[in-house]
Amino acid sequence: MTMLGASLVFFTKKNSKKLVSIALGSSAGIMIAASFFSLILPAMDLLENSGRLSLLIVPFGFLCGVLFLTVCDHLLPHEHMLSHEVEGVQSKLSQNQLLMLAMTLHNIPEGLAVGVAFAGCTNNLLPALILSIGIGIQNFPEGTAISLPMFQAGKSKFVSLMYGQFSGIVEIPAAIIGFIFASTVSNILPFSLCFAAGAMLFVCVEELIPEASTDGQIDIGAISTMAGFLIMMILDIMLS
Repeated sequence: MTMLGASLVFFTKKNSKKLVSIALGSSAGIMIAASFFSLILPAMDLLENSGRLSLLIVPFGFLCGVLFLTVCDHLLPHEHMLSHEVEGVQSKLSQNQLLMLAMTLHNIPEGLAVGVAFAGCTNNLLPALILSIGIGIQNFPEGTAISLPMFQAGKSKFVSLMYGQFSGIVEIPAAIIGFIFASTVSNILPFSLCFAAGAMLFVCVEELIPEASTDGQIDIGAISTMAGFLIMMILDIMLS
C-alpha cells in the first residue's frame, strides 16, 4: 500500500501541494479513528471486569505512548528541522536523511499497534484485521506524502518512489516487537494497546495535521482528516 501510494509520483505534476495535504490529512484521520476504535476501546473492554482503578491503565498507557514519542521526537533529527537551524547549529544530515528519519519515527507506532492488536486476539482475529486494513489504507496516502515532496525537491520519480516505499519497512520489525512484547509479558496487553494509541495520536497532532494545513490548505487538510476518520469508522462498523 505504501508503494502504491508512492507510485502516484509518476502521475502527478511536480507542484502538488493539494495532493500532499489530502494525503497527510486522510492519514491523520485514519490513525485517529484507529487509535480509538481499534486500540483504546479494546483495552477498556479487557479491563471492564477488573475494577475502576484498573481502568486507569488506559490513560497511563496513553500518556506513556505520548511521552515516548515526545522523547524520540526531540532526540532524533526531524523533518521540521530542515528549514531552520537547531540551537544555532545547522544539521549536518542531508535533507533526505532527515526525511527518512522522520518517517521512520512516525511509522514505528503503526507497526507496534498492529503487533499488539494481534497479540490480543485469541479466537477472533477480526479486530486486529480491521486495524491492519486501516493502517494499510493509511499507508497509501502516506507513501504519496513522502514521494511527492522528494520529487519536488529534485529527486527522480524512481528515487522518490523508493524513498516512499522504504519508509514503511520499519513497520515490520515494529509489529514483531509489539507482538512479542504484548504476548510474553503477563497482563501488559491493555497498557500496550493504549501506549500504541498515544504514540499514534502524537504523530497526528504534532506532525500530520499541521503539515496538512500549511501553504493555505487549511480547509483541504481539515476535510481530508474528517474523511479519513469516516473511512476508518465505516470500516470498523461494517466489519465488526
